[in-house]
Order: sequence, then C-alpha cells, then structure tokens
Amino acid sequence: MAFKTCGFSKKWLVIAVIVMCLCTECYCHCTGGADCTSCTDACTGCGNCPNAHTCTDSKNCVKAATCTGSTKCNTARTCTNSKDCFEAKTCTDSTNCYKATACTNSTGCPGH
Repeated sequence: MAFKTCGFSKKWLVIAVIVMCLCTECYCHCTGGADCTSCTDACTGCGNCPNAHTCTDSKNCVKAATCTGSTKCNTARTCTNSKDCFEAKTCTDSTNCYKATACTNSTGCPGH
C-alpha cells in the first residue's frame, strides 16, 4: 500500500517557504518599538536600531547609511537633525560631522 504523503509534504513545504519569506519581510521595516534589532531595512520611531539601513526618529542607528532625527549614526553618509554622524559626507542640523564635506548648522565639521 502506497502512502500519498509526498503531495501533502510539498504543499506544506511551499507554504512554509512563503510564510518564512513574509515573516522575513516583516522584520525588514519597523515602526516603533523599544528593540528593533531584527530590522535591517528601515526604522521609524524605534528605540534600538543597530542593523537598519535607514533611520528616522530612532536611536542607536550604528549601521544606518541615512539618518533623520536619529542618534548614534556612526557610519551614516547623510545626516539630518541627527547625532554622532562621524562618517557623514553631508550634515544638516547634526552633530559630530568630522568628515563632512557639506555642513549646514552642524557641529564638528572640518574647517568650521
């Protein structure tokens, strides 16, 4: 007697892969929350976003490339109203812009 579990297993495998992909996407973008460590794409209004690529009104954005109203933007290339923009090339209303080539109302800019 043969079992017909292969078709059933394949369906569940496909469903599991789809659910896994959807769940991964959920973690890419975060809005609000105290710990958004799993957010890799964007954070808005989060308390801790160490892995986000873009931060808006968030904290601890150490890997963000773009920061707006955020803190600890250590490696950001562009900062607006943000803090600790050590590597930023463009700073507007931001702090610690030690490598900025374009500064507007910011501190730590070379030659300013």
